This record gives sequence, structure tokens and C-alpha cells, in this order.
Amino acid sequence: MAFIKGVFGAYPRNYITKDDLMKLFEHKSFNYSQEKLQTIKKILSSMNVQGRPTCVNFKQFWEDLDEDKCPCTIERPSTDNLFRGAQDPFNPTMGERAVIWEAAVKDLALKAAKGLLAKTNTNTDDVECIITNTSSGVMLPNLSTWLPQQLELSNIKCNYSLDNTGCGGAITCLDVARSTILSGRARSVLVVTVDCSTTHMNTDDEIDMEGILPNLLFGDGAGAVLITDEKEEGLWELNEPECLLMSGETASFINMRTRENGYYLNLSKDLVPSLGQALSQNWSRILKNLTKTSDIEEVEWLVHPGGKAILDTFTRLDPPLSHDHLQHSLKVMGEKGNLVSATLLFVLELMISQPKKNLACLIGPGPGLEVKFMSLNRV
Repeated sequence: MAFIKGVFGAYPRNYITKDDLMKLFEHKSFNYSQEKLQTIKKILSSMNVQGRPTCVNFKQFWEDLDEDKCPCTIERPSTDNLFRGAQDPFNPTMGERAVIWEAAVKDLALKAAKGLLAKTNTNTDDVECIITNTSSGVMLPNLSTWLPQQLELSNIKCNYSLDNTGCGGAITCLDVARSTILSGRARSVLVVTVDCSTTHMNTDDEIDMEGILPNLLFGDGAGAVLITDEKEEGLWELNEPECLLMSGETASFINMRTRENGYYLNLSKDLVPSLGQALSQNWSRILKNLTKTSDIEEVEWLVHPGGKAILDTFTRLDPPLSHDHLQHSLKVMGEKGNLVSATLLFVLELMISQPKKNLACLIGPGPGLEVKFMSLNRV
């Protein structure tokens, strides 16, 4: 059996509110048309996201950043001057963004891992496997080999880098962690998921609204969870997961392309309707197989808060999940936005800190389209 010993979330010191974001888009360096700005303002006013943690200090846009001062004298961009330090301060290249992304990802991943080990009072020698996940960039060596060196984990028997799995990535990692423990390869597994999506904020007016939406929704953060084979009262046992994999044209509904000036993430307008249809057709079966109960009141529902429209989809199922059922997801979304794979670990951390039931269900939609599910039982 595999149990959750602890969860810890970390996020950067910068925070951008909805008002700040609108101020950002209205800045002259963002070449957005008035029509597009009005659409953005309408979307922001309807979103439940009050703000998002970000590794980039976007206030540099309206704090003394002047076209007349270019070219910049800063030799290298940093999280405090990503745009000032770029060759073109108003349109950083993919390479310039990648420098910031890697530094921020490493910092957040290390912060989350160290926080978790301290929180659970775990010695570095006790960790026998590490699993990492990110979907917002690429680095070599990857995090699953870099983190053990930084943490001085001297007893690692296996490591996995499970990248580019999107919002459902945390469940993929928990699945592999569970299998690793059940196979006997390791007794303690450290999972770290991290994403820094705001490094790819784009000012290009040619991007349509499906491409701008991620600019309004995604934030930065890291989540860490420790999985152990030691059974203790109050811990949560991981059960075998399920996956709902859709086919056909849905593969293009969440996609990311590399451009000269960063990643271009596209969220199709058909994403939510297709997700809702697939869930409606399979909801009863999934409930029965996963939770072993038809009573939704017996379950703590931990749905990845990919956005208000996605959470609202679950309120239209039969049986429907109310906003009260989704309270942990709504709280995380409102305060932090969508942190990709790490988001679900923030929701899990919140639930574990104040559990009311002995059964929980993790749900994470992702590119493909797919939806991952995993139930947990409190010991």
C-alpha cells in the first residue's frame, strides 16, 4: 500500500492581480487592439481568479520602463527584469525566456521539496525515489536528476521525469509513485511538480483570444508530496487510478507550439463542451468504479481548477457537484489561478489540512483530451 505522508506548496514572491493584469495589457508595449482589450476586460471581470503568483515582476512595465532608454544596459535578464534585460524589452526571444524559466523552475522546485522534507521531518537518506513533472519548458539535465543533487539525496534507487502531461500531471506522478512502492522498488517517493507559465506572456496582437486566455489564467508554483509505504493513522492511501481518454479532434483542443518569442499555448473554445459531453457519458461509471459509492456526499472532491468554465462543467453532471463540493478547488483558483500540474497538489494540501470525510477523489483534465481520476482513503 502507498500513503500520502505530507504535501507542501511553494510559489514565487511576485503576485499580479486582475487590476494589475488589465493595466499590463493596456500598456503601450502590448500591441493589443481596443476591441481585444475590451474582450479581455470582459473576461477578467467574469473570472473568479483574483490574482496569480508569478516568477516575473510584471510591474516593471509601468515602473520606469521607457522605450527611450533602450537598448537596455542590463547584460542578462532575470525574474525582476525579464523584459528590461532582453535585447528587445517588449518582445523577449524564446532563448531569453528560457533562461528565466529554468532559473525560476529550479528555485520553486527546490523550495517545495525542502519545505516538504522539513514539514514531514523526513531525512534525506529516507527518500529512495524522486518523480518530477513540468509542462512549461525544457531543461537538461532534467529536474529528476538535478533535484537529488541539490537536496543531497544519497539513497535514490530510481528517478522519473514525467513531463508535458498538463493539468493532470500530478495524478500521473502519484500513479507512478504508487506503482513504484507497490513493486517494492522504493519505500519512500518524493514527487515534485512545477510550472512557470508567466515567462511566456506574449504581447503579439496577432494572437487570437484562444491564445490570450492562458495569459489571463495561468500562474507559477510548485507542489511536493511524499508517498510512503508506512501506514499511519490519518494518512491517505492512494488507490488505483482511472483515465478517460477522448479521441478524434479533441487532441488539438489544448496545444502548445514553440514560437520565436516563447511558447504559444492555445485553449480551444470547444474544450469545455467536449469535456462536459465526455464526462456526462461516463460519470456514473466512473463514480461506481472509483469511489465505490453512488453518494457524492461521502466524498471530498478535489477537481483541478483549470478555470471557472471547467469547474462549472461538474455542476451540470448527474449527479452534480455543487460549489460547496468544489470549495477547495474554488479557493485555490481564486487565490492562485491555474498553476498547471502543481494546482491539484495545492487543492490536496488544503483538503488534508481540514479533512471532513474519509474518502476523496482527485480529478485532473489534461491535453489529449484526457481526464485522470484517483481516489484516496483516509486510514
